[in-house]
Amino acid sequence: MRAPCLSYISMLLLALVIFLSQTQVTYSLFNKYRVHVINGLSKDTLTIHCQSKDTDLGIHELAVNQEFEWEFRTNFFDTTLFFCNLRWNGGHKSFDAFKVDEKGLLNDCSANDCMWLARDDGINLFNYPHKEYRQKYKWDK
Repeated sequence: MRAPCLSYISMLLLALVIFLSQTQVTYSLFNKYRVHVINGLSKDTLTIHCQSKDTDLGIHELAVNQEFEWEFRTNFFDTTLFFCNLRWNGGHKSFDAFKVDEKGLLNDCSANDCMWLARDDGINLFNYPHKEYRQKYKWDK
């Protein structure tokens, strides 16, 4: 009688492994993501403050062409969200810099990278399929 019980448990474990191998959860647990914020303004310092529900990355002052980046893994439930507030003399903007939902990674990020570029006319996200920055947000005054 013990053999069928062991095979039943083995079958359940195999089914769980197959399920996890086909989900974003497994990908998230083993892969790191990176978010980059680059000051592409013509002449001003960019102040950034990025955080998630659990992690505050602090306030950073970026000189022109300077970059701030961080690396992380998404949480088990794939509900990771990092949002940023960018501010300079020409305006400010708060936005979701990295977000995952039930459909997977949002925005036009690559499989592992989100590259944000602050320019005088707004905030741009690098579109990996087209290999170019595309404006996502205008500055709030």
